[in-house]
Amino acid sequence: MKNKQNGFTLLELMVTVAIVGIIASIAIWNSSDMLEENRAENFLLELKRSITYARSQAASTDEIVILCPAQKGAIKKANDEFDCRPKWDTNKIIVVFVDADNDGSYSSANDALLRVIEDIPATDSLSYSGNEKSLRFNTSGRITTNPGDFIYCPNSDNENNKALTVSQSGTSFYTGDTAQTCG
Repeated sequence: MKNKQNGFTLLELMVTVAIVGIIASIAIWNSSDMLEENRAENFLLELKRSITYARSQAASTDEIVILCPAQKGAIKKANDEFDCRPKWDTNKIIVVFVDADNDGSYSSANDALLRVIEDIPATDSLSYSGNEKSLRFNTSGRITTNPGDFIYCPNSDNENNKALTVSQSGTSFYTGDTAQTCG
């Protein structure tokens, strides 16, 4: 009578584990780049929606609307006031508000806060080549500040950088991959 063996041999098990390990390492290696690219693209598309919203609000309400970086934690209470910060990458939060008193800063007594974009991760950077601390939309929906490109850098080695272009007319265009850097 023959003994029938059930199960795997050690060699079969080792080959299977090796194949699974190779496939897993390839998947993990490619997913980090994919996650960085997705994070950059998602943030710039959210910024594009906010720019489009600010432009349409300015044109439809006949008021000045400002999109600018603000200090993280500046918006906590109903009576907050804050100024637009000079750099887009160090402040980590972007706000859109109606500037009813036309002074370039937010005061909850006079101005209306329209939108807040969630903060940028600490490892990422954002720059604006228009050399302005804000985008100011006049009542026709055009920007009265310099047009330029927003560059989002999801890491410090300048790989997977993405760009968003803002024109003088106030429209924004997602341009995708770019060789421009945040520094």
